[in-house]
Amino acid sequence: MIHIGDDIFITVLGVEGDKVKIGITAPREVTILRGEIYEALQAQERIKALLVERPEPDSFKDLRELLESELNSTEFIPTSSVEEMPVQKE
Repeated sequence: MIHIGDDIFITVLGVEGDKVKIGITAPREVTILRGEIYEALQAQERIKALLVERPEPDSFKDLRELLESELNSTEFIPTSSVEEMPVQKE
């Protein structure tokens, strides 16, 4: 058993080939994450910080508002107008 401080304990539960299974006992207020989960959360925090630093372009804002309005409406009403993109002639 490995002790970290007074209230965190790491126990080896088993060894299977080249893999070791561990158990961690810690107080509820201590966050314990696997490396890939921690890295994903850090990436989300960096994206959040970038969005605060640099406001999103108007096109993203319009799309976000459209999606929010669709999610908030109880009935989906499809739009009948379709804009065609111009075709570039070669």
